[in-house]
Amino acid sequence: MLPKHGRIDCRVCFPEHVNDVFEPNTEWRMVNDPGAWGGNDKPEYLILGFSKGFTQAGMCNNNKFEDIAFAGIRERLTQALRAVGIMSDSEHVTENINNPSSKIAFGSLVRCSVSRIDSKKSEAGNGKVYSCTGPLITKSFEEIPEIISNCTRQYLIGLPESIKAVIFLSNSDKYVCGVQRIIENLYPKSFKRINPMCVEAEGKRWIHIAHASGLNGHFNTWLKTDLGPGLKRLQAIEGLN
Repeated sequence: MLPKHGRIDCRVCFPEHVNDVFEPNTEWRMVNDPGAWGGNDKPEYLILGFSKGFTQAGMCNNNKFEDIAFAGIRERLTQALRAVGIMSDSEHVTENINNPSSKIAFGSLVRCSVSRIDSKKSEAGNGKVYSCTGPLITKSFEEIPEIISNCTRQYLIGLPESIKAVIFLSNSDKYVCGVQRIIENLYPKSFKRINPMCVEAEGKRWIHIAHASGLNGHFNTWLKTDLGPGLKRLQAIEGLN
């Protein structure tokens, strides 16, 4: 089952003596702030980032809960979901995030906030600096596999039958490879590759689209062309169809 719209009470990864901040290894930091947005009892789509970015994580204590998810990138995320046919031109991400009865549910692969030490920034004399950008996030599959395993087994097994597709934000080759390996481990008997951006398992499609972050320099090419990154958009659409 999917968690209901709201904050999630989950401490599976946290030792009993730890409060809200935990270091699963010397390079990573994890904050206990899991949540779920939108989605009724029978949603059709589940949209997953990797984890909260610093913008979203920084809003968890002092902002309205509905304002947290994908804050700062909702316009681009709306464009992306329209481009692959999940939302119509009259729909917007915000109305779906705010609506517990929406056909779309939102969350993240790792429901808590995780970040990794940025070696370059730390070596520049700024002390220990954490980041959660794409190149660092892809290290998670090798460096904190137990965290990802805990979260995916908790929240990606036993999904509602109504879900047609799970959509992951980021279609970088390393991220796609890491996520597809996880899905294969979760559902080894039903796992099947459809195309580079889509696999099938447990009667659902698991699809990658471009990340809506402003740091993604390939976003507009993915959105508006049919070559290079745009080919990945066509493969996502093919998977959804």
